[in-house]
Amino acid sequence: MVRSAGWVSLVAGVFALILGIIAFAWPSATLKVVGLLFGINLLILGVVRIIQFVMSPDAPVAGRILGVVFGVLVGLLGILCLRDLAGSIKLLVVFVALGWLLDGLAEIFIAIGDRRAGSGWRIALGLCVTLAAVAVLIWPGLGMATFLLFGATTLCFVGICGIVLGIAGLRARPA
Repeated sequence: MVRSAGWVSLVAGVFALILGIIAFAWPSATLKVVGLLFGINLLILGVVRIIQFVMSPDAPVAGRILGVVFGVLVGLLGILCLRDLAGSIKLLVVFVALGWLLDGLAEIFIAIGDRRAGSGWRIALGLCVTLAAVAVLIWPGLGMATFLLFGATTLCFVGICGIVLGIAGLRARPA
């Protein structure tokens, strides 16, 4: 169970890191491409969160239920981004920031409910994503360039942490 969760974290981390690198490499990408990339990321994050909470039998039931709800909401925000790629940039920024906020909170809940090694990394990851989401929500008019900088940086950090957590999960001894 721990190893399969490690693979899920590793794959999600690699995907997020690749998206972050792409966002850094092509900052002048069209809104449709950015909406597509972030929408796909939120959709995958939502599915990953649902899987992680379903596969965490040690976590409290209330935390697992809340985590699954957060995962569903993150996935729905991803679908909304994918549905209207050419929509308002402010609306896209708010959708992505809300998705990050929910994902960051879900990561913090995972860390609190999970007493295994790596909880500190999970809390750091959750705080980083949550703070980035709050910053984007507070200042939505920062412009696309700043949003891409926040987004690409957050995706790279999330990707690196996901890869570290995935490797740690794969190296963990079965209980």
